[in-house]
Amino acid sequence: MRKRKGGGKLTTIRLKDLETRVKKNNKKYKKAISSFQEETKSKGMIAGRVRPKHPTEAKILSMFQKKK
Repeated sequence: MRKRKGGGKLTTIRLKDLETRVKKNNKKYKKAISSFQEETKSKGMIAGRVRPKHPTEAKILSMFQKKK
């Protein structure tokens, strides 16, 4: 059996810790987030894919579209 990189112990994080970190980062980067949102709205951009699909990629992805 090989020894894995990083040792045998994995750090765990609680949901409460994660929520706290998200709230703190949201406050910290609030100006950057709002300026980015304003910039995208002013340019008329919409959320979604930015780069065009490669023809092969489009063909593969079309096979996985939801069926009605």
